Order: sequence, then structure tokens, then C-alpha cells
Amino acid sequence: MYQTQLQTQTPPAARAGATVPVCRVLILTFAYWEGLSRLPAVLHQAGCEVSVFGPPANYPALSRYVTRRTSVAGDMDQLLDNLQQYLAQAQHQADWIVIGDDPLLYALEKRQHQSWVQHVLRHCIAPDKLGFATSKIQFLQACQAADIRVPAFQICHTMQDLQQAAQRFGFPLVLKEAQGYAGLAVRIIHTMEQCAQIDLSHAWIAQEFITGRLLSASAVFRHGQLLSLFSYFRSRTWGELGPSAAIQFQSFPGLDDIVQRSGRLSGFHGLCGFDLIQQDSSGALYLLEQNFRPTLTLDLGRLAGVDVVAAIQRMLADDPVSEEWRQSAQNTQHKAVIPLFPQDVFRAVDSGDVAGLLRWLWDPRYWPYLRWHEPRIALRNWRHVVAKLRLRIRRRLPFNAA
Repeated sequence: MYQTQLQTQTPPAARAGATVPVCRVLILTFAYWEGLSRLPAVLHQAGCEVSVFGPPANYPALSRYVTRRTSVAGDMDQLLDNLQQYLAQAQHQADWIVIGDDPLLYALEKRQHQSWVQHVLRHCIAPDKLGFATSKIQFLQACQAADIRVPAFQICHTMQDLQQAAQRFGFPLVLKEAQGYAGLAVRIIHTMEQCAQIDLSHAWIAQEFITGRLLSASAVFRHGQLLSLFSYFRSRTWGELGPSAAIQFQSFPGLDDIVQRSGRLSGFHGLCGFDLIQQDSSGALYLLEQNFRPTLTLDLGRLAGVDVVAAIQRMLADDPVSEEWRQSAQNTQHKAVIPLFPQDVFRAVDSGDVAGLLRWLWDPRYWPYLRWHEPRIALRNWRHVVAKLRLRIRRRLPFNAA
């Protein structure tokens, strides 16, 4: 059974005496993802009343900008069963439901025949478009058909398929599973011997390896219509294929067209992210993946001159949004590398980067990114940092003082 806690937190619009009704937003989560903890503060700025439904002590529930927290102990099936009961009660109805992580989206897909799940899914994507969001195979095939540039790929069901792909694309070869997140379902293969070790009990995507620089973008859509967009190079990542640890804002010619076409394919509604690579030899952009959920840079648009809060308000408004309106005029004057907390600290600890770790302590330019406005979240993150340090010391792993 679930437990609900209430907390009084009046949105800015209500405090100002605005006549605009407060929008009720429900964030659903299962995975313990720190990046989602940034969403409640941004929604609060947009005048929303925020509720969170998920496992005990999940990250967004720690936010001081959440009005109602509902916790459910147990596995995914238990969470979904309780969610069905929760949504059946009139007092828990929401104007917008955010599916906060990929594991939850995949689990909802398995129950998509149930009417209450279809109701949840319609808050972000039409049920008939669901495969575009949950299957990397369908995503790539649809992008290719829509003339969105993606790396050359081949779907592999057998070892013969995989060997043919290796001969076609050469090494290194990128392998992806149909579902996955945070780089966990991606492998870089360098030899035929490594190919022979791949479990082909399910389909894999073999992709051409593009040499270039990784970049990402954060967008807000209203039923497939692009409302805001900002983009950046991924200057540092936590793990070779993991989340961003530091970013540098940059505009990219042609990115708007890629993102708008994707929006038309999916009809997506809400906040999402895109991962791309800029090829060294040509400068061309290749779309790698789209994350159909809020990403961890969603609150940084203001530093690039993009008003994400206004875009969210437009997304939630009843009045239609004209094609001419879009807050995507990114300011490229902000050239400094922006560190992300705690991802950059985790990266420094895991890689033994002493200088990178100490920089968070002695460099005042890093201090504004410590998220002082969310004390409970910041405290949990520092506890994780200390635990990582203790583990590294206990295992006597070396540190790099360079």
C-alpha cells in the first residue's frame, strides 16, 4: 500500500495573486535518478503544484518544491498496481503526468492494453507512437524513413548478421540493445572475437562508429510542436557512455530541423533530451538517441538565454501556440564549461581525479552549481560522495594527482 505526505508549498503565480489556475503536475518515478530531482523546482517556477509518486526517498520527492509525496515500497509490479489505485481517486487527478524514467516507461508499455495506462501514456505520447519511444530499433527505422541523419545501422538477429555488419561497417563497431538507458545497453566492439561473445538471444543494433564530438540538447514539446531548445557539447561524462558531468553551450546549424522532425514523428508532449555526435571530418550532425523524459540539464536553459519556464507555461496553457512562438534563441556568449553536481564529483571520485574533486572545494566558480536551494538533495549527494570515497580508499585504488 502507498503512503502520502503533504507539504504546503504555494507556487509563485498563486502567491502573486494571479488569476491563472494552478496546474497540477504528477511526477511518476521508479529509478533512483538524481537528474529528475531538478524538475520540481522548475515546475514550481512555472506556477505548478507538484506531486511525486514513486519508491521511498526517491530523488524528486526530496525537493522542497513538492506538495504531495506518495511512496510505494516493492518492485515495479507493486508500484504499478498501487499507481492504478492512486489514479482512480478523484483527489489525485493531475493536469499533466510526467513519466520520469525509462524503466517505468518500459513497464507501462507492457501494460499498454489497460485503459488506465493508456490514460497515463497520453500525457506524453500517443499509444500508437509508443514504439518510437521505447524501441531503439523502431526509433532508428522511423528516423531513417523521415530523412533524419542517423549512423548507418543493421538489425542483427544471428551471428551471421553481426559478422556481416562488422564487415560492412568495420571496427570499432557500436552495438545497442533495443531498450536501455544511461549507456548501459551500448557496447563498443573492436574485434570479431568480441562479436562471438555477444548473446544473440535477442536482436541487436549494429551501428557505424562515427568519429566526432558528443553533444546533447534539451527540448520542450507541446504535442510534437517544439517550444524551446538549447544545446551543448558534453565536455566531460561520468563514464565513457554515461551521463554528462560538464557541458559547454553551443548552437548547431541543422539541429532545429532534426528536433522538429522528431517531434512530428512522435507527437511527444513534455520535456526530453537528444544525444547526437558532430562528425569530425564533415561537421555533420548524427542523431544517436532521444530520451523521452526530462534530462538532468533541464534547469540550465536560463544560462543560455532560453526561457524553459515560459515554454512549460505555454505547453500547459489551454490556448493554442502559434508556429511563430518559440523560445529557442540560444545565447552562445556563455562559453564557460559548466560543471554538473553531483555527476562531475562522482566522475572525479570514480576516475581518481584528485584535482577535479578538490576543484569543487576551492574554486568559487563551482560553488553556485551546488544546488543550495535544495538542501535535502544536496545532502544526499554529498553522502554518496563520501561513501564513494570511503569505498575507493578501502579498496586502495590509486588517485591521479595530475
